[in-house]
Formats: sequence, structure tokens, C-alpha cells
Amino acid sequence: MLGVDGWRGSWVAAHVEAAGRGTAGRLVGWHTGPFAGLVADPRYRVIGVDMPVGLPERGQRRADLSARTALRPAGSRVFAVPARDAWEAPNLSAANDVLRAAGEPGMSAQAFALRSAIIEVAAHDADRRTVEVHPELAFLELVGMVLPPKKTAQGVAARVAALAPWIDVVESLRSAPARVPVDDALDALAAAWTAVRVADGTARSYPADGGDPDRGGRLMRIYA
Repeated sequence: MLGVDGWRGSWVAAHVEAAGRGTAGRLVGWHTGPFAGLVADPRYRVIGVDMPVGLPERGQRRADLSARTALRPAGSRVFAVPARDAWEAPNLSAANDVLRAAGEPGMSAQAFALRSAIIEVAAHDADRRTVEVHPELAFLELVGMVLPPKKTAQGVAARVAALAPWIDVVESLRSAPARVPVDDALDALAAAWTAVRVADGTARSYPADGGDPDRGGRLMRIYA
């Protein structure tokens, strides 16, 4: 299974395997590069990516609303995914014109900065091995509480402790690709933890009923 997190306009991915349901994970290796290259590898039964899989035609995704509610008071760690037409706009101004014309709130420059990554993942929506995950939801599932911000010392320590019963975190981080920040590496490991749960059939879905379908008929949901 593969856990994928965005990094410097590309991706960092942790390849993890587990012997069976509920067993500890074993890091097979790290990978970086375009998302298409990761998806092209047939070894991965499930590819958990921290990026929207499925874009709404209008309005907000119930998956985002459900995840935000679960992460209160840190719900802003999940951003609301605007409609597909906005992501197809060439720039932020045009995207917000599209949203305002539809009577929907605009998006921030920070959200629009994810445009390339979202389009890259959207090109593989039909690949059912690719599932949407969110590290913050994974850590909530692991320890039963919302953790401190991931870029703080306390946040890093809490994430290492949360993953430690499942995988050798320190050894995994030691072998991470050069220059990958610790928070991105930990997010990739958390995404891999969820990917294993999806493969086992034990992952939690946000929303619980599976969400609404995108234009291809696939349910838009976030796993943890």
C-alpha cells in the first residue's frame, strides 16, 4: 500500500506493507515524483493520497463538512473543495469569477495553489486503487484526539508517538528522501496507515454513508 503527500509541487510516498489485518506495518521504501508515475506501479493495491479525489459540480462536498466537524476545533485543517469549474480556470481571479457567478464563496490563494496537484490527481479518478485520505483524520483515529499543529515540536512528537505502535517511525524517517520535511514524511506514513485500513476493509469513511457521487459516479469520501 502507498501513502502519498504533496511536497514541493510533486509528491512523497511511503510504500508500506502489513502481514495481516491489525498487524504492524513495514516500510518497503520511499518514492518521489509525479503522481502518474506512482499510479503506474502495479505493486500498490491501495494508494492513499492527501488530496481531493472527486470534485463537486457545485456546492460543498459533504466529505469536507464531515471531516471538519470531526476535527473541531481544528476543522480548518480540511479545506472546502470548490466546484470543478473553478479548478479548470486559468488563474485565481477567473476561478473566483466562476464561483461568484454560481453564488458560491470564493477560494483563497492558498487553496488555488493546490490547483496543479488537484488536477494531477483528478486525471486518475477512475483508478479505484486511488482513495482520498487525510493525515489529520488518521491521527484522530489513532489516538482519539486532535493533535497539536504538525509544524510544532509538540505536534511532531505527538505524531511520532501515534504511529510508533504500528511502524518503526524513527527508522522510517531515517530513510526518507533527502530534504523532505518531517511533517510531510509523517503525513505520508499516516496516509499509508489509512491505505492499509482501506485494503483491510476497516477504514472509517467521512461521511459515514459514503458521500455524494462525482460526475463519474464515484462517491466523494475521505478515509481514515
